[in-house]
Amino acid sequence: MTGISKNSSIWHVGRLEQLFRRTGLFLWTIRGTAASEAMTGYADHWRGSAIKGSQIMSSSQSTWIKGDHFNEFEWLRHLRAFGGSQARSLARRLISDWVKQNSQWNDKSWRPDIMAKRLTNLVFCFDWYGSSADEPFKLTISKTIRLQVRCLAIDWRRLHDLDERVGALRGLIITEAALSANITDLDNLMEFLVPLVDDMLYQDGGHKSRMPDKHLQVMRNLVEIRNTGLASHLEQLSWLNITIAKMSALCRMWRHADGQFARFNGAGLINPKIIEETLASAGQKGKLLQQAPYTGFMRLTSGRSTVILDVGQPAQNASITGFSTLGFEFAVGQSLLVVNPGQNAADANFQRLLCATQAHSTVTIDGQNSSDFSKSRLAKVSNVELGPAKGGLLAVASHHGYEKSHGIIHHRKLYLTTGGGNLRGADLLEYSGAPGEIARAALIRFHLHPKVTVAMLRDQRVLIKIRGNRIGWLFRASASVSLETSLFFDINGRMNCQQIVVKVPLADIRSVGNIDVKWAFQRKDPS
Repeated sequence: MTGISKNSSIWHVGRLEQLFRRTGLFLWTIRGTAASEAMTGYADHWRGSAIKGSQIMSSSQSTWIKGDHFNEFEWLRHLRAFGGSQARSLARRLISDWVKQNSQWNDKSWRPDIMAKRLTNLVFCFDWYGSSADEPFKLTISKTIRLQVRCLAIDWRRLHDLDERVGALRGLIITEAALSANITDLDNLMEFLVPLVDDMLYQDGGHKSRMPDKHLQVMRNLVEIRNTGLASHLEQLSWLNITIAKMSALCRMWRHADGQFARFNGAGLINPKIIEETLASAGQKGKLLQQAPYTGFMRLTSGRSTVILDVGQPAQNASITGFSTLGFEFAVGQSLLVVNPGQNAADANFQRLLCATQAHSTVTIDGQNSSDFSKSRLAKVSNVELGPAKGGLLAVASHHGYEKSHGIIHHRKLYLTTGGGNLRGADLLEYSGAPGEIARAALIRFHLHPKVTVAMLRDQRVLIKIRGNRIGWLFRASASVSLETSLFFDINGRMNCQQIVVKVPLADIRSVGNIDVKWAFQRKDPS
């Protein structure tokens, strides 16, 4: 049967049931007897892209019309952003054509995660495309939405991924409300949603995948439910507000001054405008979070300088897991200086390389990742501290990822001086006495943003210049320093960049006990 194997990893419908659903009897069983009056539209808090709307208007072969995502109806927002009566007429025609072509159930366009996205887009854009339409069109929309939402009520539990279940429940709650469901039924649906969300979040509000994009999507789902105006009638209003506030705090903690998330665990490809509109709609403000102890991140800020540090154990079940333990990013104002390359590769082998420890600004030993799930070797983090120190802020953390493989514990200290003009680091590699491979060398990497240019000076110092910034920086270290090429990914695609590499011989570590390497980025004011 077409599409069964492709969809089986996402949700499950048995072969016999699929046959039954394709006969048309299935739709008769869920048709219901409720009146088919027009639904209520809700104000939409998310903007579409007028540029994408223009592309849809100018070409019937637009990827938004012919592509795999057409069934999600996100293109409605783009047409609305483009605006005008012609865009509205095209939207109505595309909706009517979809209804005719999908009058019978199929496992592609009626897949519950896709159906939930389509329904919420139909609800949130209804006031634009539907409120001024003629009555036959409104009746058609009402009927198809009622039919789909009853199917979604049956199928949302069949989704394997918990995040997709939350998205499907969000669609179910909002669409049922738009169809005038009573508050008791909506509260019952919320009773399913609350434990699902609580199970996927840490106590500090971070998504357990530690992936900012998954975190942001769940947060957007909750914001949609609350901001439709439903929340004032729901018993779970307090839970919604508390959860959204915690998740907002994590988003602000991850975000640099340029609006983008720090590039950990697949982040760096989310449009900053999406992050900004989500935080604005969340409406939760407060003191900037410095530490998320359960999700495992720290933030040091002084003057125009910001450091974001990963002090968490990698998540084993995440779709993208970067082995970035004790890795960091360093920004000066809106300019990024030290970064992680980010993960964005269709090729699986390349993706693994981008997730590797060497693709992050941290320490590697003998080219190995700090965690190896296949060998049950995890970078467990300990001794995590963050607080004021004389003349600045001090962050301290250790991880045991190399103890099982090499008998070595990595301790890292980061000290940001008041005013942000000096970032000092110390990487202590301690031999714990545990058995393992005899270590040869450690590399401390500092991947640099593409807008950063560097030049090696004779005394092993590195002169650093951020494009468009009059003030330069100097890097120095207590071990051998070299420059190498690197890669960087963001929403604009792949770019070449450079990295500073500090090489640390480890042949004597078992006899000397530990090796301590100090380094610093120091602001160099123009003379």
